[in-house]
Amino acid sequence: MKLTDKRFWNRCGNAVNELFFWLFIAFAVLLAIDLWCMLATAIVCLFGEMGKSLTLLKIFGAFGIILILFSNFTLWLTMYSPKIYKRLVSVVRSKRLRLLYFLTLGYVNVYLLNLYYIRFKYNQYELTQYRVNVGYSVLVMFPIINIPVYVAAIRRSGRQVPLGYAAKLYMQGRLATYLIQKDYSSLTENQ
Repeated sequence: MKLTDKRFWNRCGNAVNELFFWLFIAFAVLLAIDLWCMLATAIVCLFGEMGKSLTLLKIFGAFGIILILFSNFTLWLTMYSPKIYKRLVSVVRSKRLRLLYFLTLGYVNVYLLNLYYIRFKYNQYELTQYRVNVGYSVLVMFPIINIPVYVAAIRRSGRQVPLGYAAKLYMQGRLATYLIQKDYSSLTENQ
């Protein structure tokens, strides 16, 4: 097999995308576990021993920030693969994600907003460079701080969503899902 064989390089690219996809899954699962540990530690900190619990809370918080960065970075790399992107968006389109909301304490909305907006805001090259202004991709990683990204995503969709309804969906953790489901056909056709 020649090293210049196009099929060989396509298979290598697909393998790398699959590797990053599974790394994203692993980081997202670890982040979910970390979030639940932080919640349990915060409860213990409120009702029990402050000293050791506060130290544990800081450790879980630092570990959580690292996992947030790694999980979003691996998602950014994999969502530019048409095959993986179509698979992820179709899951959001066809299934209810209540269990994922519960397991991730709502953090799955960040990933859904990444899939909906960031993929079309920046190309893959821009997301992996440090000199390009990727402000929305930084804001999207943190809940509540990412509200401007939601506003920009609603404007991108071209559909008017009343402010009260958008706020209700946001509080229920369904706004990103709603945007993907309403715009599903254009998301899968724009590839």
